[in-house]
Amino acid sequence: MTNKKTILFISALDLWSMGDGKGGPALYKTLNGYASRGWQTFFITGNQKGNGTSNSINENIQVIRFDAPSLKYLTQVRKLGFLGKLLWWLYFQVIVFIKAQKIYSKTKIDIVYGYEIYGVPVARLLSVLWKVPMVSRFQGSILRLVWMNKFLWRVRAWEHLIAFKMASNSDLVIMTNDGSQGDKLLRQMGVKNEKIRFWMNGLDMESFSKLPSAKEARESIKIFNKNVLLSISRLMKLKRVDRIINALPEILKEHPDTILLILGTGPEQDQLEQLTVKLGVKEYVRFEGAVPHSKVPEYLAAADIFLSFYDWSNVGNPLLEAMMAGKCIVTLNNGDTAQFIKNKENGILLEYDQLSKLPEVINLLLSDISVRNLLGANARKFALKNFWSWTDRIDAEIREVETLTERASGHEE
Repeated sequence: MTNKKTILFISALDLWSMGDGKGGPALYKTLNGYASRGWQTFFITGNQKGNGTSNSINENIQVIRFDAPSLKYLTQVRKLGFLGKLLWWLYFQVIVFIKAQKIYSKTKIDIVYGYEIYGVPVARLLSVLWKVPMVSRFQGSILRLVWMNKFLWRVRAWEHLIAFKMASNSDLVIMTNDGSQGDKLLRQMGVKNEKIRFWMNGLDMESFSKLPSAKEARESIKIFNKNVLLSISRLMKLKRVDRIINALPEILKEHPDTILLILGTGPEQDQLEQLTVKLGVKEYVRFEGAVPHSKVPEYLAAADIFLSFYDWSNVGNPLLEAMMAGKCIVTLNNGDTAQFIKNKENGILLEYDQLSKLPEVINLLLSDISVRNLLGANARKFALKNFWSWTDRIDAEIREVETLTERASGHEE
């Protein structure tokens, strides 16, 4: 006999956001974390195989895929986006329900895990139907607290509001501390504080224990410029990579041997490439595309300055990894970013009304390696003191979930 526990994950996201080993690692790390610790893991995702992400993770994981490309396309069509989103949401809930019931007919499920806004509502329904505990998980939130009292934004963000409402009835709610103040949003939406675990993502600490030298890293990725600026993100409007590109002409006047490396892909890439042409800086920008996550430390080692100017918050994994790598960081003060970056202590923190000074700030830093090194060293000290590894992060989560299963089975002491 085996006491192996079984968990069902549900998400509209895929294992990796940009293909195998590329993009945000949180979902992959979570699934693999449970499976590696002996859990039988099922994962239903609204992404068809063939999008660049395989199913090969762990023998304890079974990935069940489906898709509706026409509905997804409709969500991007102007004036039809709202209808498309509604139809895709409904389709997702129905198909997941059917596939989950098929799994349940053959396998006892101990935990239902709704991952992000599409996964939570149907997870709640299954949890009630099967009488098993439920976990809700959010990777931060793009919503602002002030929007919740505005009718128009409540209509536009209906799928978020449904997910947060459903989460209030779950047994455990995990909100990523990415600086977007998701914990406050959950409480505003009625989630009891004792259910909330407001945790940062983990990091692959071993990848940053010994980085290559800047010279070695640059040779490996074929960069021979004197100054290297780095941006890492999915290329979406809210990531505002355009703010960095717009600063380049003035930077190049003072430091012509400078190159900007942009890691990531997304719907804004064409517009960003056109912007480099318009500003006459195309030859000074390299779009590296979706880079394997294992190669990110090498790019960080090659960089002089890491730049991040997202709207709402900048405390994503790229910024945390830049801190672990001991990089000089320039970012924007929004959300809870100031809890991580202390201006002129372990990075440079700009206010919105200071964005016009970005070229000046970067030029000053490029002219003074001692300041860059000091800021980077302090960033690493902060990271070593405050960040945790993915192993520790997943262990903490599984302890909480095991408590839920013990209570549900009546075995808690």
